Amino acid sequence: MITHLKPEFRKAWLLAVLLLLGSLLAGCMPGTIETAAGTAFIWDQKQDYKHKGEVDRAVDRYVRDHAESPCKYGEDRVMTSAVEILKKYRLTGLKEVYKRLEGIYEDESQPDNVRAGALYNMAVLQSRRHAPKKILAREFFKRLYIEFPNEYRCIFKATEWRDSMIEQQLLLPGETVESFLREAAEDIEKRKGVQ
Repeated sequence: MITHLKPEFRKAWLLAVLLLLGSLLAGCMPGTIETAAGTAFIWDQKQDYKHKGEVDRAVDRYVRDHAESPCKYGEDRVMTSAVEILKKYRLTGLKEVYKRLEGIYEDESQPDNVRAGALYNMAVLQSRRHAPKKILAREFFKRLYIEFPNEYRCIFKATEWRDSMIEQQLLLPGETVESFLREAAEDIEKRKGVQ
C-alpha cells in the first residue's frame, strides 16, 4: 500500500500511523503518558545526580592533588572561588571558570604571575574535564613554561608528584612519562628557537 510512495512520504505516513496508534493505546491504558513522563523525569534526575557526584569527586580529587603539590610558596594553591562555582553550577561551572581564566590570561595589563596562574589553571581544568582535552592541556603547560619562565617552576621539577600528575592527566595512549617529558622538552626547545 505504501510502497508506491516516495521514501520521504513513507516515513511521514509511518510516523502518522505510529502517532495514531500511540494515542489509541494511551486512551486504552489510562496513565500511560503520565507514567512515561514520570519515568523520563526520574531518569533525568538520576543522570543529574550521577553528574553531580562525578563533578564533586573530580573537584575533590583536584583539591587533594594540589594540596600535595611540591610548590612551597602558594604558587599552586587551589582557587577557592573556582571550586565553589564548579560545585554549585556543575553543568555550566566549567565554562564559567574557564571563560574568566581565559580573560585574565589574555589581558596583558595583568602582572605575569596573575596571567601565569590563569594559564596554569586553564591547563589543569582541561586535563581534569569529564572528557579530558589532553592535547589542549599539554599545549597550555608548554606555553606556561615558555611564556612565563619565572613562574610555576615548582610544578616542572622532577618529583613523584609531577610524574603522577602527568601520568593521570596528560599521557596519550602508548606514551610513558619519560617519552612525554622527552617530547615536551624537544618541542619547547624548538619553540624557543623560533621566538
